[in-house]
Formats: sequence, C-alpha cells, structure tokens
Amino acid sequence: MAKKSITLNARRKWADVHDDYVVWHEDYAIGRIRLVADPKSPAAPWEWFVTVPLAMPEWANGTAESRDACMNGFSAAWARFLKETPPERLARAWEFERAAQSRRPQSDTPSAFSPA
Repeated sequence: MAKKSITLNARRKWADVHDDYVVWHEDYAIGRIRLVADPKSPAAPWEWFVTVPLAMPEWANGTAESRDACMNGFSAAWARFLKETPPERLARAWEFERAAQSRRPQSDTPSAFSPA
C-alpha cells in the first residue's frame, strides 16, 4: 500500500516571537513547537506537543535539542496519532471544537489557534 503524505505547516504563534510555532494540518491547529527557557533542561531546550480536542497519550509530547529535531518528533507523533485514531473519531472531535468555538464570546484579538 502506498504511504499517504502528511503536510504540516508551522507558523509563528506571535509575529514578533521567533521561537514559538503553532503547527497546522489542513485547516486545524494540531500542536505547538517552542523554545523553552528552562535552565534545568539545557540539553533539550525545545518542546513539542500535539493538541487536538481528545485525550492524548503520553507519547504525544516531547523535547529535543533543536527545532529541527522537535519538528521530526512532532511529525512522527502526528503520523502515529493519525494511524491509531479512526478518522470518524477525529472528525467528531473537530465538530465539537467548532461548536465550542462558536459559543465563545467574540474578541477583537485573534486566537493563537485561529487561522491567519
């Protein structure tokens, strides 16, 4: 069976912050990659996590020594998540998220997880 390609797009969460990204798949914000200023963990200053509106397993987050390594870890976790999660379950989670967003008060400030 042919392997399906997964396209991820990392965009800065804030325009003036260069080391904090929201990761997108299709039209959904699915996670975050960022540089963490943690003196307790100087060997792995980058962290990543998958954030979809479902209970996430322990392997859906991690740390790395570089942004590229973080992106690779995130990509591997997202591929695993898609493989282990039935498409209907993920579609239903997105439905719930859209319903919740439509009930939130509107603000002049765009959400960090809203499309740019």
